Amino acid sequence: MRYTGENCPYCGTEFAEQDDVVVCPDCGTPHHRVCWFAHGECAAAEKHAEGFVWKKSAEPQPEQEESKTEKNAHTRSESNLDIVCPDCGATCPNGTLRCPECGAVLIPFANPMGDPPIAQFKPDFNPNENIRGLKSGDIALFCRTAGASYIKKFRRKFSWNWAAFLFSPYWFFYRKLHKAGAILFAVFISLNLLMIPAEQYFNDTTAPIMAEMYELIEPYVEENQQTGFMSFLYGNSVTVSEEGYKVLEEFIQSNQSRIINEVLKPLLPIVAVLFLLGSLKVVSALLADRLYYKKACTEIKRIRGSSSDERKVQVELFRKGGTNILFGSGSYLIGDILIYAASYLLMR
Repeated sequence: MRYTGENCPYCGTEFAEQDDVVVCPDCGTPHHRVCWFAHGECAAAEKHAEGFVWKKSAEPQPEQEESKTEKNAHTRSESNLDIVCPDCGATCPNGTLRCPECGAVLIPFANPMGDPPIAQFKPDFNPNENIRGLKSGDIALFCRTAGASYIKKFRRKFSWNWAAFLFSPYWFFYRKLHKAGAILFAVFISLNLLMIPAEQYFNDTTAPIMAEMYELIEPYVEENQQTGFMSFLYGNSVTVSEEGYKVLEEFIQSNQSRIINEVLKPLLPIVAVLFLLGSLKVVSALLADRLYYKKACTEIKRIRGSSSDERKVQVELFRKGGTNILFGSGSYLIGDILIYAASYLLMR
């Protein structure tokens, strides 16, 4: 690699053989690809008007190379410009291109002048806006994913969260609301476990009358042979003749009390459990943003009060907030396994 021995003008790290390098088309200055995309332009952009052209530095002598390496290592240890992985939260040395823990691509959280790394926001974003006692920039750093959406939600005391409605209780684990997630998870699993005996009771109670009704209409059942593509999709279809419907109607009219006792009443426990499961999702959607705001408020104020170093504060906000995909998906798998195991044991 012809850039070996040169340093990236943004992160200051020496280029290695395996590094992905982007060269400025105007002046030829090399950059790490992640550094280029993080800053959006060449580090020497201000010199382009002067006709600046990048030139490779002279090859250092062996003893100079050794002292340079030691100096870079000393500078790195002194500045301690760490990069926090956005996926797993691991702390990596400045200049690391991929997280050694999960392999995620890292964007250097620093600037070329060596100042403390401060988060860069879009030009039209005001990071100092007061959102019910919190800075909008702190909220964006803490939420990370969908930060702009939660800034809008936090402006209101009550809001509806569709993600929590559709994926409750797993959304709470995904957003690191572990206490609320554990409570809702326990309720959710309990209701699903109640559904198993309710369904079993319904099937056992309705089995005699359903068998009797099928026996009555069996002589009137006609099987229609499907051909071609319809046969591939649906197979053979079954229909009941008009005489069969009349026999079934007469049976229902003469056994109304029995149908109420053996079909409708056993169905009530199932309906009740479904109602409670639906209510759990509605409650989750209504409480999700409020609980998330309280967590953000507690964490942000704690972190702000623990240090006056802006860099440390922002790195800590970045690390403590965000999401946890593994915990969210893991809770979903655990819930499925528990429900399946309980169904298997109760149905034996």
